[in-house]
Amino acid sequence: MNFKLSTLALLASVIASPLLAAEQTVKFDVPGMYCASCPFIVQSAMGDVDGVISVDADSETRTATVVYEDTKTTVDEIAEASTFAGYEATVAPAES
Repeated sequence: MNFKLSTLALLASVIASPLLAAEQTVKFDVPGMYCASCPFIVQSAMGDVDGVISVDADSETRTATVVYEDTKTTVDEIAEASTFAGYEATVAPAES
């Protein structure tokens, strides 16, 4: 009987976990992107972070928009990956 309750509790937590995950979108300022190849490097660095779903980097606006799972990574980890690749990234101010 106790085994059944434990199994049910474990099963319920596994099923509920994806429901708690939320996709987030954040826009970064990446002022060091000047050339046509820069966005590819930023996209690769940020995209390699576990939990990042997509990255759209643009050298004209010097920004990167990232969609990520907030249960797997953080904004800080994504920014650090870009910075480590040579492109400092900071969260862009919210547009009004």
